[in-house]
Amino acid sequence: MQKRSIEIAKSSPEETDGARQRTAIRKAIILAAGSGRRMRPFTDILPKCLVPVNGTPILVNALTLLCDVGIRETVIVVGHHKEKIHELVGDNFRDMRIVYVESMEYASTNNMYSLWRAREHLHEDVLLLESDVFFDRQLIDKMLSQEGGNLAAVARHQPWMSGTVASVDKENKIQALLDTRHQASGFDYSKVYKTVNIYLLRREFLVRYFVPHIEAFIASGDVNEFYEVILHTMAYQRSYNMSAVFCDDTKWFEIDDENDRLAAEYVFASQEQRYEHISHQHGSYWRYDFIDHAYLYNLYFPPEGVVLYLKNHINDLVLNYPAGQDTIAGLVGTLIRQPTQQLVVANGASELINIISGKLCRRLIIPVPSFNEYANAAPNDNVIEFGLTLPSFQLDVDAYAEKIIQCGADVAIVVTPNNPTSLAVPKSDLLRLLEKLANHDCILLIDESFIDFSKDADQATLQDKIGTYRNLAIIKSMSKSYGIGGLRIGYLLTANIKFAEAVREKTHIWNINSFAEAFLRLAPRYRNEFARSCELVRADCDELYERLCTIPDLTVYCPDANFVFCRLPDRAPSSPDVTRKMFIEHNMFMKHCAGKTMPDADRHLRIASRTRPENRRFVEALRRVILSPT
Repeated sequence: MQKRSIEIAKSSPEETDGARQRTAIRKAIILAAGSGRRMRPFTDILPKCLVPVNGTPILVNALTLLCDVGIRETVIVVGHHKEKIHELVGDNFRDMRIVYVESMEYASTNNMYSLWRAREHLHEDVLLLESDVFFDRQLIDKMLSQEGGNLAAVARHQPWMSGTVASVDKENKIQALLDTRHQASGFDYSKVYKTVNIYLLRREFLVRYFVPHIEAFIASGDVNEFYEVILHTMAYQRSYNMSAVFCDDTKWFEIDDENDRLAAEYVFASQEQRYEHISHQHGSYWRYDFIDHAYLYNLYFPPEGVVLYLKNHINDLVLNYPAGQDTIAGLVGTLIRQPTQQLVVANGASELINIISGKLCRRLIIPVPSFNEYANAAPNDNVIEFGLTLPSFQLDVDAYAEKIIQCGADVAIVVTPNNPTSLAVPKSDLLRLLEKLANHDCILLIDESFIDFSKDADQATLQDKIGTYRNLAIIKSMSKSYGIGGLRIGYLLTANIKFAEAVREKTHIWNINSFAEAFLRLAPRYRNEFARSCELVRADCDELYERLCTIPDLTVYCPDANFVFCRLPDRAPSSPDVTRKMFIEHNMFMKHCAGKTMPDADRHLRIASRTRPENRRFVEALRRVILSPT
């Protein structure tokens, strides 16, 4: 950057900020010249500011709110597809005058140049907005309710945010504005705020400081700078004050790409619309602001040491291929103390289920209700459903064995503890079932994904019987018990080497990513922490069960896993309606059982246990929903 020398009359912060009375703001400037390359292909035919959020273009939302708060004239700096903006907006938006300023060098310049093109409008108090911010009325009301001085809308920095950040002192004055060039690796975002890119700039500051500086930048050829550089200099030198207006309690979203647009649509959707969106998702719930009583986690594992290791080695884990199937199987074998050759490791238990149900077995039988993926993965004519005994939902293993033999199934499933009932099948019953099937060419596939949360889990598992029964196979999702849903690790354990090899042949050599491999290498060091985490989950779930039992006429089944199965009172709404109301009224999401194969499926709920405070709030919310008049 070339050196420049300009003399500007200065006023003290007290003169410019303290004495001014609140005045009405009549003008706004919106910068909308850029090409928005990250929003392609949308921006191939339209300007970025016309990207819709729930059907409303970003620019139309801004103009509507500006008009609502009394802005009489809005200047729009246009460039890329400028004619599309004029076609949509025209010269008047409701009773607000629209003025267009062209910045056709948008491809080779930055926002400072665009604002310089509109410099003749910088002679009165102005609201300055970027055209990629979707916001609500409350944010503008907050800005306009402040008395005197220059203002910057800011919010606490979140991990998903990017762009200019602000340092704020104890008096809420902006100390510095730092663009991404000054946010090096290791930058501490906990001490800064994200700028919303909405400013209120006062006439005196604009005329005596800002415009002369922007003129100097452009005169020296610095057309590719950000106007925030001038604001940063002003804040650093304390030439003028700029106060932060904290907008954490308002809705706003800066939209740079399609992922941002989708996130913004959720933020600005009604709670009913949010429920419909979440109901069709299969995860990634952490991106949304609700309490998840649907997915089944171990909230106390993995420990910080594991997470820190993954953070510290993220470059290597991202850049390098993981080990192959044999090595990964060895790592799981070390963790669970089982022979490598008896293990097949997969990208979650679902990969194994798809292989076994969809590609290997001729006829599969499964008690219902249960985990739907076993039946869903198999051809329709290959699945036989065996109804559990009602209303106890217990498995009659003798009747089950008879049905297995009668229908000639070559794979029989038992999920224990069962999903959705959270009820375990006694180990003695499973051993009797194995004996009955020993001479019938049928693999008994036991899904033990939730067994670590059972009482006396070490005694409940059949892993110690693997070598005794060649017709036994155990499948397990580590994602649930180890709290690593994002890493996706599941395994099959069996002494039937022919069956293991048949499954292994259907897996890919690199079906486990490097993060999952790193976790498996670390996990044996944390056996004690894992055992303790399961105890905590169990204790939390036991208390959840006890509190649910206090809801009148709610049938609650004593859980053997980290979730609770319930039947609603007959007078209560259906389980889909209760689930919807819990989300809409209390921002809590859970699973109803309307899609399960069982009588009165729409009267049953599956409730995942979380922390005790969360569980207590959930029970009280559920009580109100169930007992409230419909």
